[in-house]
Amino acid sequence: MPLTEVISAKDAEAPGTAALVLKKGGIIVYPTETLYGLGAIASINDSVERIFDIKGRPHGKPIPVLVRDRVMLSEIAEVSELASSLANRFWPGALTLILKQKANLPKPITCGTAKIALRISAHPFLQKLFDLINAPLTSTSANLSGGENLRDSDRLFETFNGKVDLIIDSGNIPESRGSTIVDLTLDPPQILREGDINAKMLKEFIDGNS
Repeated sequence: MPLTEVISAKDAEAPGTAALVLKKGGIIVYPTETLYGLGAIASINDSVERIFDIKGRPHGKPIPVLVRDRVMLSEIAEVSELASSLANRFWPGALTLILKQKANLPKPITCGTAKIALRISAHPFLQKLFDLINAPLTSTSANLSGGENLRDSDRLFETFNGKVDLIIDSGNIPESRGSTIVDLTLDPPQILREGDINAKMLKEFIDGNS
């Protein structure tokens, strides 16, 4: 692959450029309010497989997905009352919900678990991008599998140049622990990872709305 194109997230052309790449089956690196993500349209199997190859991610480890809004969420997952309450309280933001899968997506997304990890991002670039692609977007972190999170845009370029089709550069993003992940398919729900949303506070909210 030739030198990877880089465009600033502030460039008015960035969402349109990214949308064209994604619709052709390409892979982008893009910013969120937590970490940079590796993005492909989640319904394109070959693109999802490329994500695994680029990251060196083991097959059998599902890939989380970003959705545009609650309508898109309900199209691909079963949304319980608790999920709806959590979405009302914490979305858009750094909370990932694991829900029961409804729509057919490439097997690597769910790894046959019939569960899907989803969130809605607050990043303004993504809000503009979803207006153009109107499709779920993979949101695994932009790093090599098992490696540290990359927040420095120069290191992102060094790592992914020639491997992805486009990098949306938002500069060096602030320190983040990523999104907090809660599995709502379990009874009781289980917090699998504490990220930027405090686990204790989240558990209190879940307990109060279950």
